[in-house]
Amino acid sequence: MSDGGQRRNSILRSTRRRKSEHSSATDTVLVLDAHCRYAVTAIRCLGRRGVDVVAASPVRRSAGSLSKYARETRRYPAPEQDAEAFLSWLEAELRDGEYRMVLPVAETTVRPVSRARARFEPYTVVPLPPEDRLLICLDKSETIRAAREANVAHPRTLLDSPSYDRAVETLGRPLVVKAREGSSRSGVYVCEDRATFEEAFEAARTPAGTPLVQEYVPDGGERGVYTVYSCEGTLLGLTIQHRLRSSHDDGGASTYRETVDDPELRQTARRLLEHLEWRGVAMVEFRIDARTGEPKLMEVNPRLWGSLALTVGAGVDVPYLLYRAACFGDAEPTLTYVAGVRMRWLLGDVIRLSKTSDRPRVMREFFTDSVSRTGYDVMSVDDPLPFFGSLETVLRGVYARVTGVTGRGSATTN
Repeated sequence: MSDGGQRRNSILRSTRRRKSEHSSATDTVLVLDAHCRYAVTAIRCLGRRGVDVVAASPVRRSAGSLSKYARETRRYPAPEQDAEAFLSWLEAELRDGEYRMVLPVAETTVRPVSRARARFEPYTVVPLPPEDRLLICLDKSETIRAAREANVAHPRTLLDSPSYDRAVETLGRPLVVKAREGSSRSGVYVCEDRATFEEAFEAARTPAGTPLVQEYVPDGGERGVYTVYSCEGTLLGLTIQHRLRSSHDDGGASTYRETVDDPELRQTARRLLEHLEWRGVAMVEFRIDARTGEPKLMEVNPRLWGSLALTVGAGVDVPYLLYRAACFGDAEPTLTYVAGVRMRWLLGDVIRLSKTSDRPRVMREFFTDSVSRTGYDVMSVDDPLPFFGSLETVLRGVYARVTGVTGRGSATTN
């Protein structure tokens, strides 16, 4: 067995030991990032199943804290502002409380919790994949290398800091420059000429290293494969979603999507994740090349996803599957789902309306979908208050961007 395999098996054995060590813990889960809309979904899913949930966030009156399924709330230092203060808070909270599991939701907590997991594992279960697997997905260069090994199609990519002339000769124009880390629109640049390429290359440099350069893939549609795996590497649940609309004209978070059946894409995503010996949750994102119809890998996000409500609405309760798998090892796989389910992030559509260059068309889409049979990520008759918490957080974020004044109440809800 390889050293990597031995490390992963050791991690799994320690996870199983922690299950027995924490058998006296109450059925309480600490959900971090409660200001995020997908944290709201996780809180609702666990709460409806009878799990006690404590909703934690750096944001006052976070969306999740207002959910009727949150038994208690907590507020912590924003990890992007002071990572050690956040980690110290979390260690104390887990040591003094009785939590079966802590669930980091957004990348801002997934990264530091993963790095410092040894501080928390004596007190609770941390349902994250092994650190080496996580880092492959957080570093886009390593993700491309893994895709090559697994024979998964991806945009043609140069990883060796190419000159503009060599990049154009190899990849054509326009060129795409991507920072090695990050999962938002920031750090991704489409470059038509030498000046914008050189400027983007410098802007995309991060402490993680130099950016990667890729061919531009004409947009023939975007699809994601959303999965959860057991601690032993068994697929427990999966949905495939087709993006119908995004928060910006040139991309960003999806605001409207639909579940679809795509057996070929399912197999492609599974081949990559099983090559990585994946554990826990992951979203594999593809763009369909309009020239050929071939799906090409864009990224792998090793965390819960913004459209989690659609996965749950289609019949796959990912938060509860993860909870049962990580804490008890007895999750029953849910390998079928309902295709044709549509769901919308209303506030994201409002953001799109405010930024689009084609407002008449976007307004028509906005109001047409408002009267169609569409579900919503956060809005719920059963649990209405989180929508208002989400709205408040968005408005604080807008205020922070306009004024340049940031604080613990200006986190994103993506």
